[in-house]
Amino acid sequence: MNLSATHPLTLLLIGVIFVKRASLTFMKTVKRGTNVSLLCSNILKEPSYIAWFKHTNDSLPLCIATQYVGEKPVDSIYLNGFKKNHAEMSVNKTFSSLRIVNVDVSDSGIFYCGSFLTNHMMFHNKTELVVVNETSQSKGDTTNAARGVTEETERSCHIYYTLTLIMSGLVLLSTVFAIVVFIRFKERNKQKEDAQHRENNEMNKQLQQVSHWPYRSKMQT
Repeated sequence: MNLSATHPLTLLLIGVIFVKRASLTFMKTVKRGTNVSLLCSNILKEPSYIAWFKHTNDSLPLCIATQYVGEKPVDSIYLNGFKKNHAEMSVNKTFSSLRIVNVDVSDSGIFYCGSFLTNHMMFHNKTELVVVNETSQSKGDTTNAARGVTEETERSCHIYYTLTLIMSGLVLLSTVFAIVVFIRFKERNKQKEDAQHRENNEMNKQLQQVSHWPYRSKMQT
């Protein structure tokens, strides 16, 4: 019962740690026309998939490329219009990298990895990429772009935090309900045992009284 009582607290702590990690986003500012490499850790312990995602203010997260990581090397699969000659994904035993060639302002956004672990996807190593156009973009425009990406990150973290609190609350309610049911079940069993014990005592008293009747009859005669 102690494990059940601490489970919601454990889930809440895990959620807070996850939100904390999600909020630790690296920001990288590069000039238009240069090349940039983004890195994430290879956290796979067994053969599975790693994927790279991109998220911007005006779109849902898009999968850039995915690759099966196993004993034999396999080519990456590129999705949603992304091409290998512009954004090339590679994986080794330690890291996965995404190399973007000749970056443009449209490449700005939030990039992160997704690793498929057993039966769920874990997202990690988030990087904000801000591409600066030196010919037409002033320092104020750069600041606004960075601020927009940061606001998007804060909204994403707020969603994660809210969902974590909701899930923790649901688990807490279910755990409290299970504890109440368990306590009532124990109380009912104890009441039944007490009632059975009293009934047995009454029967034993009656048997003792009945067993003394012949002896009393002989004494009276």
